[in-house]
Amino acid sequence: MNRRTLLSAAAVMGGAAAFATYTGRPAFAQPPAGIEALERGNNAVIGVFAANLDTGRTVAHRAQESFAMCSTFKAYLAAHVLQLVGRGERSLEQRLPVVAADILPNSPRTEPRVGGDMTVAELCQAILQVSDNAGANILLRDVGGPQAVTAFARGIGDPRSRLDRFEIELNSAVPGDPRDTSTPEALAGGFRAFLTGDVLAPAQRRLLEDWMRANETSSMRAGLPQGWTTADKTGSGDYGTTNDVGIAYGPQGQRLLLAVMTRSAADDPDAENNRPLVGEVTAAVLPELLRL
Repeated sequence: MNRRTLLSAAAVMGGAAAFATYTGRPAFAQPPAGIEALERGNNAVIGVFAANLDTGRTVAHRAQESFAMCSTFKAYLAAHVLQLVGRGERSLEQRLPVVAADILPNSPRTEPRVGGDMTVAELCQAILQVSDNAGANILLRDVGGPQAVTAFARGIGDPRSRLDRFEIELNSAVPGDPRDTSTPEALAGGFRAFLTGDVLAPAQRRLLEDWMRANETSSMRAGLPQGWTTADKTGSGDYGTTNDVGIAYGPQGQRLLLAVMTRSAADDPDAENNRPLVGEVTAAVLPELLRL
């Protein structure tokens, strides 16, 4: 990894000093050989950006390559809503209508509420915990559409993540299509900013973390030791796209930032999602991140 790459990564993660306050060992480590083996064994392209937030040790593999975000954008959307709440521009008790035309595949919390309404808090929980697609579109319309999420990303120092479409079109994940894409490095920086930084006021930051710890779709948890938990957001789409981004918390207070993004290497639009692969990648990078 050359100097330019190192500096770019450090900028995304909050500045070069962010990872320089520990023992003096190199912050960036070579990705475990197991990741390339997982790519070959699963006919997949795997992007990883992972960091130990306490020691600064960081692992990267295809970290600046573009992948479809799919539903990982919902963490950005919820964080943006909470930012507006902190500014007094939204209320968590505000109620938004749910109509039959909103309902899409995977709308388990909004579908039973058709004909009524849901609070902004309920919608945020729905999109973070079960990745409710109708809930995401309802919130997106309320904050100004996909471009509002892109603007939020730029405002928190994420130069790459962009949202262009609504659910479920944004999951098409066509290789080479720049719409609705990000990189593991950029998403990791964004999640770090709103889960540990000052993007949100403390009360809103704690609420976001609590909601994300209750995520019911996590793939990375399967690769973590017993006693660990996560605040993460998954995403999946066509071409075998399978992602998970968030922070893993260990029983002794460890905090590991993990961004895993994968897709089929065969450019097959009908390739199946591979959630177990995300857990295997998590398990592969964990020893490197925890090394002293």
